[in-house]
Amino acid sequence: MWEFIFLGNSIKQYVLALALLLLFFGLGQIFSLIIVKILKRLAEKTKTALDDILVAVIEKPFVFTLFIIGLYLAQFQLTLTARGSQIYSRIIEVMIVINVLWVIIKLSDALIEHYLEPRVRRSESQLDDQLLPFARTFLKVIIIIIGVLFLIKNFGYDITSLIAGLGIGGLAFALAAQPLLSNLFGGIAIIADKPFAIGDRVRIDDKFEGYIVQIGMRSTTVKTGKGTILHVPNAVIASTVVENISTTKDHAIRATFDLGLTYDTPNAKIEEAIAIVKDVLEKNPDVIKDEHTGYFVGFNMFKDSSLNITVGYSHLPEKTSAVRTAINLEIKKRFEDSGIAFAFPTQTVYVKNQ
Repeated sequence: MWEFIFLGNSIKQYVLALALLLLFFGLGQIFSLIIVKILKRLAEKTKTALDDILVAVIEKPFVFTLFIIGLYLAQFQLTLTARGSQIYSRIIEVMIVINVLWVIIKLSDALIEHYLEPRVRRSESQLDDQLLPFARTFLKVIIIIIGVLFLIKNFGYDITSLIAGLGIGGLAFALAAQPLLSNLFGGIAIIADKPFAIGDRVRIDDKFEGYIVQIGMRSTTVKTGKGTILHVPNAVIASTVVENISTTKDHAIRATFDLGLTYDTPNAKIEEAIAIVKDVLEKNPDVIKDEHTGYFVGFNMFKDSSLNITVGYSHLPEKTSAVRTAINLEIKKRFEDSGIAFAFPTQTVYVKNQ
């Protein structure tokens, strides 16, 4: 049975190759479970954080390295054709490059997390808070691109000719990449213009409303009042109206609405209605009453079917639904007690007799 030939190799050769692979895989698990714990204990005793970072960075890539070594040694137990040997070598090369890129990305992430992020959090400026996630993602993309170009060159392709050849299909490539580039430059415009900061409550295109969580390369992450997450493309934000509702340091929410009264409402009742609304807002403890974000009430418009009173006030976001419900119910109750009628859409039709 051991000498049975399958695809140019005996069962014995396959077993030996698999045994080598399992041996180095087992060594990787031993390294991960035992040696890494020892290294972590030693690193914790030192004052510098650099050795802790290095141990965390190399743990899984080193296990993968041992697996690659086992895969490399396994080929010597097999009889491969020239083409098969070439393909086998290419697979190992790709795995090595992936492992190196993995180490570099993990190392850059760890250095940013341990050294750069604490400084950013300590700074008063919010611009660096927005730039850091953007720069972090951009760095990863650059590292991956360099790795791909290295593989292409290592496989015998001329990178210069390849880049020049892209000029032939440059137009098609530009059209295909237009959405990606639009979102990328939209993200840059958002960071440069600073229409909002992380943590601000915004309304985008009068459709999306929530708190800014992250500004990425392709999209901006918004958390809605319901707790759901929206990923709005940066190109949409850059090309539409963005209302920053966070007008105060406490991110107060502005509520505005119209109260329509019937056209037969006397002036005295209109003034009474305005006084009632002001009194309701003044007595509500959740309504902000400072000079910058205070409330306003005024008779502002003659509409087709109503006399309009515009109301605006600010409150903190913690009790949005409760605050608005309490205010609306109190206004309705006070209006009913005072005999002030709300208008609804009406139309008068005059018929002329011939």
